[in-house]
Amino acid sequence: MSESHYIVSLRDGAWQHANRGTTSAPFKSRDAAIQAAIDDARESGDPAAEVIVQDPETTAETVWRSGQDN
Repeated sequence: MSESHYIVSLRDGAWQHANRGTTSAPFKSRDAAIQAAIDDARESGDPAAEVIVQDPETTAETVWRSGQDN
């Protein structure tokens, strides 16, 4: 996994994303947190950046990788 991975999660009833110890929150929705994480990942310039959603059941899903068109 890249050092530029952005983890989107629900904590204390609010969506957030974290990267390298920095947390951005709160977001009103899961989608808003994902979009903000994707924007930050794109801006990082890391060609291996990833956005991963950690759901409450502790499963993780990669929803974006650098170089994808979405």
